[in-house]
Amino acid sequence: MVVININQLIPHPRNVRQGDIGAIATSLQTFGQYRPIIYQKTTRHIIAGNHTWKAAKQLGWKEIQAQSFDCDDDTALRILIADNRATDLATYDDTALLELLKELAATEKELDGTLFDGDDLQRLLDDTTPPPPPEPATIICPECGAQITQQP
Repeated sequence: MVVININQLIPHPRNVRQGDIGAIATSLQTFGQYRPIIYQKTTRHIIAGNHTWKAAKQLGWKEIQAQSFDCDDDTALRILIADNRATDLATYDDTALLELLKELAATEKELDGTLFDGDDLQRLLDDTTPPPPPEPATIICPECGAQITQQP
């Protein structure tokens, strides 16, 4: 990995992903860059980190951490798509995420830097809280009038 002039890299012209530049910029402001941009060595096209690059440009950064990858154009496109698709396929363990966010929310920094907010926390709480158990039903026998309580 090297630190290079941000203008030496080119966003990949065939990147179809629409990233949240604002959220990425917030993360960069909070934590800095903790993962390098990956670019195709021969073309300088970014194959992983296009939106991180755009967020850094938006923030006025002059340099960025980057790593070249020596591959042909076909492989570069496949990496570009696979990198984007891998995030689509990921899921959360909502119960574990809820516990982690509750833990962080109870600190002085609250949810700062997580890209989650109180509304997200409430939605997770609502989605992971099991509904109350159903009430027992009372059935009256039409022939003898006996009441039978049926547990759910």
